[in-house]
Amino acid sequence: MQIYYIIAIVIAAVVALLFILALLCDFAAFGKRCDINPALKYFSAEHFGLSAREVEVSRGIKGFIYRGNCVQNGQALVFCHGLGPGHVAYMTEIAYFCNLGYTVLAADSRGCNYSDGKNLKGMYSGAKTVMCAIDFVRRNEELFSESAAECPKIYLVGHSWGGYSALAASARRKVDGVVAISAPLSPSKTVSFSAAKIITKPLAFILTPFLALINFIKFGAAGNANAARCAKINSAPTLLVHGDNDYIVPVGLSAFGKAEGENITKYCVKGKAHNPYNTQNAERLLAELYAELKKGVKDFSEFDFKAATEEDAEVMDYIARFLENN
Repeated sequence: MQIYYIIAIVIAAVVALLFILALLCDFAAFGKRCDINPALKYFSAEHFGLSAREVEVSRGIKGFIYRGNCVQNGQALVFCHGLGPGHVAYMTEIAYFCNLGYTVLAADSRGCNYSDGKNLKGMYSGAKTVMCAIDFVRRNEELFSESAAECPKIYLVGHSWGGYSALAASARRKVDGVVAISAPLSPSKTVSFSAAKIITKPLAFILTPFLALINFIKFGAAGNANAARCAKINSAPTLLVHGDNDYIVPVGLSAFGKAEGENITKYCVKGKAHNPYNTQNAERLLAELYAELKKGVKDFSEFDFKAATEEDAEVMDYIARFLENN
């Protein structure tokens, strides 16, 4: 009988150690704030001639309503940012949609730039931010529609973490269309894939269910929402955009790779990596920038930030047509 006690104690110890390691991996991904890097240049509304109105979409969750100087189409577009210092890293894309006539609401998720929070908390926190943004539009329709008698259509556009957030939110809030670019499939697999680069693939694979448990503890059942499943059940026209050379969110671990449904359109951008809406030269420059940041470089006075955010007109036009037709 004693041997069984020893075995039980050993198993419990191993499980406890694996859970602690999973906690450390989760903390490495989401246990800190993401604010702007003072060494980098971020574009603002003024650079693109946009009007900007600061709003609080929910307690502690802040963002801006942006408009261009063109005729407004009476439709709202919620822009969902990726991992990093909030929506300021996407002002070129926000300006693009503003100049098409959309009124864009871009809110920073918990722990990002303008919003409160000591840390990001977790991947599903982004979905909660998007749901708060959708609810804000519904409560303040007069800010997004030219006519008080008209209810604005609401579209979600997100990249990476923001793509996942948009898809997860669309399964719980009614919207008129979703565009998810480079969207990962699930929180646990995303963290596991990132951790594998440090702790090896076999160990990262073993940690996946522990990471799922952590998400459940933080957010309940919704914390492990599968983006592909959300895309199928949201009933809204959904466009999934992905680069075939994406090494940050590989196709096999993406919503693009797994989602199927009559409401789903897929657009694979050949030769592109994680930012397929950018030109190949812009992606190359961004890769060089990240490599320099990892080395600890802090002087980027000679770096061409405008070129590094140059959009691929063909990809952006495809997205614009999808929104227009839905």
